[in-house]
Amino acid sequence: MGLVGTIQPHLGNLSFLAWLNIRHNSFHGSLPIELANLRRLKYLNFGNNSFRGEIPSWFGSFSKLQFLLLYGNLPSGIFDHLPKLKGLDLSSNQITGRIPNDLFKSKELVILFLNKNSLEGNVPIEIGNLTSIIQLYLHNNNLKGSIPSSIFNLSSLQEISLGSNKFSGHLSSDMFDHLPQLRVLVLSENQLSGKIPTSLFRCKELQYILLNDNQLEGTIPLEVGNLTSLMVFNINENNFAGSILSSISNLSSLQQISLRSNNFSGYLSSDMFDHLSQLRLLDLSENQFSGKIPTSLFKRKELQYMILNNNQLEGTIPLEVGNLTSLMDFDIYHNNFVGRIPTMPLSLLWLDVSQNKLNGEIPLSICSLNSIKELDVSENNLDGIIPECFGNLSLSLLIMNLYINNLHGKIPGTFFPKGCLLRTLRINSIQLEGPIPQSFANCKDLKVLDLGNNKLYDTFPNWLGNLNNLQILVMRSNRFYGHIANPEVASSFSLLRVIDLSGNDFSGCLPTKFFENLHAIINGIEKKGGAEYMSYETSDMMLYTEEALFITLKGLKYKLKGILITLTVIDFSNNRFNEKIPEIIGELGSLIVLNLSHNILTGPIPSSLSNLSNLESLDLSSNKLQGRIPAQLVNLKFLAVLDLSRNNLMGLIPRGYQFDTFTNDSYIWNLGLCGFPLSKDCDNDRDLKPPDTKRELNWKFSILMGYGCGVVFGLSMGYIVFTTGKPFWFIQISERVQQKYVGRKISRSGGRK
Repeated sequence: MGLVGTIQPHLGNLSFLAWLNIRHNSFHGSLPIELANLRRLKYLNFGNNSFRGEIPSWFGSFSKLQFLLLYGNLPSGIFDHLPKLKGLDLSSNQITGRIPNDLFKSKELVILFLNKNSLEGNVPIEIGNLTSIIQLYLHNNNLKGSIPSSIFNLSSLQEISLGSNKFSGHLSSDMFDHLPQLRVLVLSENQLSGKIPTSLFRCKELQYILLNDNQLEGTIPLEVGNLTSLMVFNINENNFAGSILSSISNLSSLQQISLRSNNFSGYLSSDMFDHLSQLRLLDLSENQFSGKIPTSLFKRKELQYMILNNNQLEGTIPLEVGNLTSLMDFDIYHNNFVGRIPTMPLSLLWLDVSQNKLNGEIPLSICSLNSIKELDVSENNLDGIIPECFGNLSLSLLIMNLYINNLHGKIPGTFFPKGCLLRTLRINSIQLEGPIPQSFANCKDLKVLDLGNNKLYDTFPNWLGNLNNLQILVMRSNRFYGHIANPEVASSFSLLRVIDLSGNDFSGCLPTKFFENLHAIINGIEKKGGAEYMSYETSDMMLYTEEALFITLKGLKYKLKGILITLTVIDFSNNRFNEKIPEIIGELGSLIVLNLSHNILTGPIPSSLSNLSNLESLDLSSNKLQGRIPAQLVNLKFLAVLDLSRNNLMGLIPRGYQFDTFTNDSYIWNLGLCGFPLSKDCDNDRDLKPPDTKRELNWKFSILMGYGCGVVFGLSMGYIVFTTGKPFWFIQISERVQQKYVGRKISRSGGRK
């Protein structure tokens, strides 16, 4: 209702009050003790306000209370005096600690909602005393241990939701024998193992089964065909195998089938969807299914989500896909489909046909998809030009990926009208020519722009600095030329974290003012506990995670499967930049990868580079740098890749920390260098050796810090697909660390799912 303020004490004078509901307001403060006078209360709802503190112990005086919905922590003993309590809703609070045993003395409880709190520990076996319970919601807590068997003796239970906890152990084969009325079972996002109990399929009233994100295994039991009322069947992210049983295809009430990320295999029979007239969502992604898409699937006019990516499906995309007038999401990427892209239904919001073998031109019919948010046709064999009518799509489109195809021509000048909503544009590796249209400046929300590996011919587009949200800019391997002028606006490129200008014909001095504006790299991003990837949420509450960034290390190209928000890269290699390396680069404190190789840089290596405390890769090779290697660089304790080869450096190579791990390849063709690891000794440069006090950190632990722990790029290497094989330097460093110190597995993340 929008009421604000505190609860006034005189409310307690309403001694005949039996029903009090003030939920969904903005009341705050504590509850006045005068409310204890309301001894006739049967229904009390204080939910969704901003009260603070514990639930007062005097709530126990409401002996006639049947339904209690409120906010706060649970004091002990409160339920000893609520014998008639039928409903308790404490969901979406900040309740900590264990579930109190006295709660289970309220034997008339029908509804118990403790979900979305921070409860921990085991669920007491006394929960079996709630013989009248119908709805039990404990999801989204930190509960652990095995699920008490006493729960499954509560024959009145209709809804069990225990998802998003830390429950573990096997599910016994007979655990559902005594739950004839069960309609909803949610055990998702736990650590449960073993097979699905066959007794589950004797619960004929079941409508929802959510077992996703566990460690369950085996096959789908044939008895699943008994569940004629089943509407949702979700077993994503487990270890199930085998084929999809025909018995599933007879469940005419099914609306959602989700089998993602298992080990299912085999062909999908052509008639398997004939009887699923209500099917709205089908997710078979990340399995090993083969063959063609069943023709019966295209008869399902209610279908909204068809997600078949990461399988071994083949054949052409059936023309009948255009008949699915409710379809919003069509994901078939990473399969073996061939042929042309057919006409898609106008209802489509997300289209991803990437990583197949599709050919022909991009159909103009795509331009009619006025509501589309994601278009990904990358990594196919498409040819022709980019349709100019794509400019109409940018008024709804958030992601456009056209990269790695056989497209050609120029980027249409009218490609990006005012009101452009694009967040990500990847049009690399498709043989584009000509200049960059200034209409890009209309895409104010653009975060990722990848133009790499084309034949674009232009000067550096300083006007891109007006895109205040731009974080990733890749222009590598084109024909860009000229000097990079200093930005006119101090805020230009302030959020830029990854910039790759390598493989062009830029010349002149390295742009000092440009580096001064890189505030996101200078200041960095606060590191949190786990790996956090670049993503954004849209108005339709869909979460998009950025994927596919190519970078170069030691001359080898790698593809990152996810872009960590803390990843920072500057690659100006293979150009004609000259003169000295600016000292300002030493102020880019969160920089992880710096590549200035294959230019005409002169002068010494700035000692200020030793301030780059997060640096993991430094490549200054193939320049004309002179002088000694600054001894201060030894303090770069996270440095895993170093290449100073093919310069005019001289003197003793510094020793200590990571420098003790580098091989000859890091220094070759510097005829004046001497000392470890080179075979050439030198006698008069011992004064360059770092003081012994700098060697307090054990060198082995230093390597662990540099490549095993955390540092952002070290972690992101877990997501790298090596397109040219593992280089020796990576194997030598990373495997040595992993064998001794690292024993964890990093799972794949990414995509909009």
